Amino acid sequence: MNPMQPISRISQISYPMERGKLSLNTEPIYQRMERRDPSFVERLNSAVKDVNERQHIADDAIEGVIKGDVGIHEGMLAIGKAESSLKLLTAVRSKAMEAYKEMKNMSF
Repeated sequence: MNPMQPISRISQISYPMERGKLSLNTEPIYQRMERRDPSFVERLNSAVKDVNERQHIADDAIEGVIKGDVGIHEGMLAIGKAESSLKLLTAVRSKAMEAYKEMKNMSF
């Protein structure tokens, strides 16, 4: 078994007081955003765009069913896909917000 390694940088962290709150982040937000993994942001953006695209496809399918250009089964399939993708995105958002709130309430 490996024993836990000590955190050597802990003494280097400064604790600026900002509006009465303690913060471990001393650099501006825009600099932190530049260092983040762009693949996460890209994945999130593509997921939102995918859900939006499926919603548009479902809207077009509904119009097609009304006009008689698309069968009811194809229309319902498009609506089902759009609904499933929206539910998944909503669940991911809820979990992320839940994790954020839990971390916010942690005391260090």
